[in-house]
Amino acid sequence: MLAEQRYQKIISLMQTDGSVRVADLKKKMGVSPETVRRDLENMEALGLIRRTRGGAFLADRENMPGEQNIQYQNFSARERENLESKVEIAEFAVRFIKEGQSIALDSGTTSYELARAIKRTFRSLTVVTNSIAILNELADAKGITLIATGGVYRPEELAFVSDIAGMIFSKLSINLFFLTTCGISVDRGITYQRMDEIIVQEKMMEASDQTIVIADSTKLGVNSLVKMCDIDRVGMIITDSEAAKEQIQPFEQAGIRVEKPEKQGDKGHGAK
Repeated sequence: MLAEQRYQKIISLMQTDGSVRVADLKKKMGVSPETVRRDLENMEALGLIRRTRGGAFLADRENMPGEQNIQYQNFSARERENLESKVEIAEFAVRFIKEGQSIALDSGTTSYELARAIKRTFRSLTVVTNSIAILNELADAKGITLIATGGVYRPEELAFVSDIAGMIFSKLSINLFFLTTCGISVDRGITYQRMDEIIVQEKMMEASDQTIVIADSTKLGVNSLVKMCDIDRVGMIITDSEAAKEQIQPFEQAGIRVEKPEKQGDKGHGAK
């Protein structure tokens, strides 16, 4: 069982029983007490749990600003949500890509829309991705060199995950990484619904010169369950034209550049 799978199982047990004991986890997961303790230490460092003597319980998240109890939805379900905003973001984001560059796209639905825009726009580009949906979309695109990460396949996400999927990035040098997310805030940074979502993204970020978050305005100022990284590791945020000034301002005050398409009567944060 991979580490992220153990984390998910531990959280599931806590949601059912309220807390867990090291001895019980050892039996249920078939691992050593040392592995259980290490997992609990890592999960506490991520803010998921609080350890106690001989066990742990879920962290109290009720008082965290912007916290949302988001139920997991698979790729197909998320693909239909805020579709107009995702298409708008994708069409705008291609302005920040140059012919001949290498880019990384994660398995998010906004990344998929960006891949579709890339196919219509570029004739010389290298795209690295863990997404089967993106690989299929770009498979017949002339001039696009595709690099697939491999890894453990998650059919509900149409994507490869796990440490195996991240191994390739030690060999790559990427210009731009377009990062999708369940939530982004100044306080908690980039957050996701599930632990295994962050492993490949972290490796993509490490291999890239710049990370650009592509997120519709419903994600701004929102926190989800699992933290990936602090906000200062993001070079830019690209969002949709409906993003309010109050949503954008905290990021700009933190030194993060925010870009969005202009809409009728708006001379806001559109690219020049």
